[in-house]
Amino acid sequence: MCGRIRQRGDEPDYFRMTRWDPAKAFPPEYERSSNVPPGTRPLVLHRLGDGSEQADCLFWGYKPPWYNRSPACNARLDTVLKRSPFWQPLLTRRVILPCEGWYEWTGPKGDKQPWFISTKDGNPILMPGLTAWLPGREILAETGFAIITDDAAGGLVDLHDRRPVCLTPDDAAAWVAPDTPVQEALELLSTPRPESAFQWWQVTRAMGNSRYQALDASDPIAPTDRDRQS
Repeated sequence: MCGRIRQRGDEPDYFRMTRWDPAKAFPPEYERSSNVPPGTRPLVLHRLGDGSEQADCLFWGYKPPWYNRSPACNARLDTVLKRSPFWQPLLTRRVILPCEGWYEWTGPKGDKQPWFISTKDGNPILMPGLTAWLPGREILAETGFAIITDDAAGGLVDLHDRRPVCLTPDDAAAWVAPDTPVQEALELLSTPRPESAFQWWQVTRAMGNSRYQALDASDPIAPTDRDRQS
């Protein structure tokens, strides 16, 4: 799944990857964070509304008025591809969540070890998402967004059985393009960046607190003897 991300980039970091208009600026409410959980408002890139390149801080989690559970922060790829009634209305409202990586946890409840996953090439990750928001609408869970996830493979399975879909810059640009038909957009999700493009390491257990914001949140730590033996 994808339950926490690191999003500390600025315009050059993210706009270079997506070839966004360099004259654009991030919204003033954007706050760089080492530890971004659902229920907050991270930065997303989109071309909703008039079709121009935009950056806005939207609510991470989607809860339609009739939904009696907590907001959905992830959208399973299999349900998206099947155009389930939950996601079908959002398939033309596509966004990209740029970030430096995401966090996962391993181990038993009460003694979990956090890990940080990033790209080997050091470039930002571009995660596709779906939203109910449109420019001019209020930003809340009812108009929130969810990240699309798929089954993990390779070594990432050892961290979690699911992982966010991560697109190449070209596919990310096509994903948010208003003139990309829904079927073509869905086909982009089937060719994400492979597990071999990523690296991961253990990070401080202070990351168990979603409010932890120190700059060392994603820094590698030396594994303990117990970790080496497991």
